Amino acid sequence: MALFCAAYIPDPALKECQFVQVLTKVAANLTRRRTLTRGQPDVDICFLLPFEHERPDFSGMRFHSWRVEQSTLRIEAAVPESMVTSALTETYIIAAIRDAIDNAADFFSEINMPFDRQSFHLQMPADTTATQEI
Repeated sequence: MALFCAAYIPDPALKECQFVQVLTKVAANLTRRRTLTRGQPDVDICFLLPFEHERPDFSGMRFHSWRVEQSTLRIEAAVPESMVTSALTETYIIAAIRDAIDNAADFFSEINMPFDRQSFHLQMPADTTATQEI
């Protein structure tokens, strides 16, 4: 079991934006907190950043794909433009990851696949102050 976080960056100008920096910090802290649970599927959440005329064609979150061979569920989150440089970016990222975990649990329940939602949630910081170590 693993939780992966990534960002789709449609323009090089966004590589150094606040959202990407905060996502990197949150992901690094999740890596430190990772627990090993064998036999569990992986969850891969990709944050889609908006830029000028290139924006996700949806709002919120959606399932992208389920890869049986790799046992990986990919979920996409459309990042609101206001979150790219907001003081609430970290809170948004953590909430989105928690939401993705819950959505993954619902998906795996529907296909009768074991998924330990609690183990994933235990990797998450209790609040945003827990990720300020880096």
